[in-house]
Amino acid sequence: MLMKFSNHYFQDAIIGFVRFLPVIGLLLFSNLQAAESNWVVPRTEHGFPDLQGNWSNPFQTPLERPLALGLRRAYTAEEAQALVDRALAIDSERLAPSDPNRSAPELGGIVTNIADGNFDVMPAEMAVVNGEYRTSYLIDPPNGRLPYLPNARDRDIFGIRRAQGFGHYDGPENLTPQDRCLTPGTPLPLLRAFGDVVVDSGNPAGDNPVRNVKIVQNKDYVVILAEYFSLVRIIRLSDKHLLNQGRKWMGDSIARYENDSLIIHSRHFRPEQSMPFLRSSEQFEVKEQYTRIADNEILFQYTVTDPLIYSQPFSAEMSLRRMPPEHRLFEYACHEGNYAIPLMLRAVRMQEQGLLD
Repeated sequence: MLMKFSNHYFQDAIIGFVRFLPVIGLLLFSNLQAAESNWVVPRTEHGFPDLQGNWSNPFQTPLERPLALGLRRAYTAEEAQALVDRALAIDSERLAPSDPNRSAPELGGIVTNIADGNFDVMPAEMAVVNGEYRTSYLIDPPNGRLPYLPNARDRDIFGIRRAQGFGHYDGPENLTPQDRCLTPGTPLPLLRAFGDVVVDSGNPAGDNPVRNVKIVQNKDYVVILAEYFSLVRIIRLSDKHLLNQGRKWMGDSIARYENDSLIIHSRHFRPEQSMPFLRSSEQFEVKEQYTRIADNEILFQYTVTDPLIYSQPFSAEMSLRRMPPEHRLFEYACHEGNYAIPLMLRAVRMQEQGLLD
């Protein structure tokens, strides 16, 4: 993948500042709230809450809560600091020169994209929402977990194709759109950063383009550009969905303003957008809410409904932080699938003919 270097400002900012943030975060939050009690949401020339600019979600907080935490919605400041310290220690080791005396990889072992991930900025900071160090972005169900139906894996389009007898490498249609470099692999950007959990080897999903968007508003539309895959959502200010245009990548989106918030409702997604870390079907719908709560912060909330995959709707909320004015989004290109998938399919066909072991 190309253009993964747009937000390296996070690394210096995180290392220099985030060590102290969790310890004093709640106090700063309270003081900030007091200082901004008279803050007024800025408006566009058309009277809408002004959400324009470049925004990012630069936190290590995962979408789903770790199972061991049960119903715990927030960490203490000390617990949050420990997670930050751990992430910074992993990142420091990850960025250190490789050991020239290290042993060879295990014979037959799996080769991952960790080397590619080493070019990315690894998020270390913990997200604070409403003064809480959240254990997950998911807040409903109360356990912070995706409420999959027991047979959800068999009910998306790839499960249906497996039931019809198609194998994973029978054709490109059986591979995910992320494998094929068509979309970032979720129905909408920002719903989830793939692999969004810090692990001992680092976090390739710290891939900043996954987390960056530009918002532009005018009288009739809202445009949201996602840096990852350079996806553009053109959202109508309307109360009616288009019924005769078929299913779309990123769905059909309509929007309205309520007080200081932008409300977006999207439906008619393509079923191929289902991914192992966020499965979906043709019944997938999402309601998003963007609320400007400070000069440099947006509260982003969403609720997903998909009765074919999930036992109930689920909701999440997170903070989006304004990127510094000297930084901008870049054009992003994904090419691996253009080369890798034809070669993989060719190799499987040769294997079927006995030409490969």
